[in-house]
Amino acid sequence: MLKRDQPSYFSTSKIKDYSYDSFRTKSKIGRQKSTPRLRNNDDNNENNKSLRRHSIHSVSRLSMQSNPRDSSSDIRMIYDYYHFNQSNLRKDEKFSSNVDKYGFVTSEGKKIKVIPTQEKKRDKKDAKRSLKWAHWVSNNKLVVRSGNFGISSYKFPWDSKFFKRISKGIPDSWRSPVWYYLATNGSTDTEFDEDLVKTYKDLLKLPSAHERQIDLDIPRTLHSHIMFRTRYGPGQRALFDVLRAFSNYDEQVGYCQGMTNIATILLMYYTEEYAFIMLTKLFTKCNLHDLYIPGFPALMESFYVQEKLMNKYAYKILVHFKNLQISSTAYATRWYITLFTSDVVPHHTLLRIWDLLMLYGFDILYFVAVALLKYNEAILLSSDFDRALTMLSSSIKVTDDDKLTKKIRKMYNKKGTQKLIVNFKEEYRNQSHLSI
Repeated sequence: MLKRDQPSYFSTSKIKDYSYDSFRTKSKIGRQKSTPRLRNNDDNNENNKSLRRHSIHSVSRLSMQSNPRDSSSDIRMIYDYYHFNQSNLRKDEKFSSNVDKYGFVTSEGKKIKVIPTQEKKRDKKDAKRSLKWAHWVSNNKLVVRSGNFGISSYKFPWDSKFFKRISKGIPDSWRSPVWYYLATNGSTDTEFDEDLVKTYKDLLKLPSAHERQIDLDIPRTLHSHIMFRTRYGPGQRALFDVLRAFSNYDEQVGYCQGMTNIATILLMYYTEEYAFIMLTKLFTKCNLHDLYIPGFPALMESFYVQEKLMNKYAYKILVHFKNLQISSTAYATRWYITLFTSDVVPHHTLLRIWDLLMLYGFDILYFVAVALLKYNEAILLSSDFDRALTMLSSSIKVTDDDKLTKKIRKMYNKKGTQKLIVNFKEEYRNQSHLSI
């Protein structure tokens, strides 16, 4: 039986690279080189432009060296500057119009990517199902009223038929309203959302102790997506605002690097204000607070539950990993801390996983982890330490989303599963309490 205190393949020496400090804000942080120019009536004079850039850069560096606290306002100044001066955004990259349906760049320059047949079939199927959903919503008069910020409110039937539609995959054009409906457990009350919008705007007026780390993480997050490629562009500015506002909304959590990837996914489907609202609702529904607070209690609990489930559903893999001394912390930290974003699986697979996450909550991710291992069982069992860990630490190929999600739902919906998960969590907490 896996123990919380001292399991043979769960030692601290194995997980030092995945410790709390590796995800939390670092005290020693470098400075971004690009800085804005101050607005001036002499902007037509190139010499003045050059002088201002140099002087602002110098002042910024001096302010950070003399008083690190002032650097936060300096960072906000940069984002605010580019908000009002978008024409001055740096154009270091040649942007391509060759993007896929989700907004990811598929080819650079004049090169045109040949779309695989399987991807064409998947897109055609998604378009067909989107029309079915539109007819279903129209015929059953499920629209409550048009919502704010581009969101319409729907009153979907909270029944097995609706859940079955979700399990088949929510059409991408419908994910925004359906995710919102699921994240609120079927609520269509928008009054609380309006209060959250006011809260969000108020939070943006406050400084955050995490702004420097957020600013450092943004350029390296989802750079392959057209929305987040431009430094200080609209996507990066929205991401910066959502994360720094949330760091003040939940001060105990503050900011953790895995949250950046989560926020980018939400910003693909929602406006800035609603991305913040959805982040708060996702934290509530999935109890993500305990996933990110110091000590990562929910993360450590997830490892325990996952390995207990592996003992039941993927015993051969569990034994093989024990023999190779591969613990769940060595590969699954990234899975849980980012909710399987951060290129853990292909983007189309991630969206299917998030469909289930929005429906069932965080517990479904234990079964996602086990299903991914089972999906690649043959390869993993024939792999040595380096090959297995490299595979699990990279993007895991999934060619059949339906097959994977079917396996996930089969395990999760099995009779007695919910009680089993509760028992596993109680075991972990009891062992954790005894080890203190």
